[in-house]
Amino acid sequence: MRTLSPRESRLIALLILVAAIALVILVVINPIAGSFRDRAAKREELAFTFQSNELRIANLNALQHAAEDQAEAQRGLYIVAANADEAGEALREQLETAAQGVGATIKATEAGVSSEEGRTRASLEARLGTGQLSQLLDRLNLAKPVLVIETMNVVAEEQLTNSKSDQIDVRLEASAPFVRAK
Repeated sequence: MRTLSPRESRLIALLILVAAIALVILVVINPIAGSFRDRAAKREELAFTFQSNELRIANLNALQHAAEDQAEAQRGLYIVAANADEAGEALREQLETAAQGVGATIKATEAGVSSEEGRTRASLEARLGTGQLSQLLDRLNLAKPVLVIETMNVVAEEQLTNSKSDQIDVRLEASAPFVRAK
């Protein structure tokens, strides 16, 4: 092997120095710079999460008001009661109040439990005039919570003997949905 000239020796020394610097960069500086990049990405992610959480917190009152509005709307559609028996009593009272409001003579009322889960039943027997029946049906149609008149039997026996009488006997069976009170 021949000896290297001073120029070649300097060139090889320079290459070794460049290789040593590259090795230091790869081994020491690159991981440090990588950790800075990772931390910067993590900071951006945390800043995004923080902004997202701030928006959620800011919207919390609006969401709570929306939930309260939904609960209020639900009260208008459902009877809220602890159990099916209480819901049946509430429906019975609703039928009774509507009948008394039009001046009907109440013969009997009964609360029952529906075979369907989440529904309750009640019935009303009353004596009233034909105009009062129309008013009663209007009141029940506009009632809150919503109810369904499942059957309605009308008996007009008195009109067979007295054609001027408008008194009829009515039996209504109604059902309504209910939710359990919390």
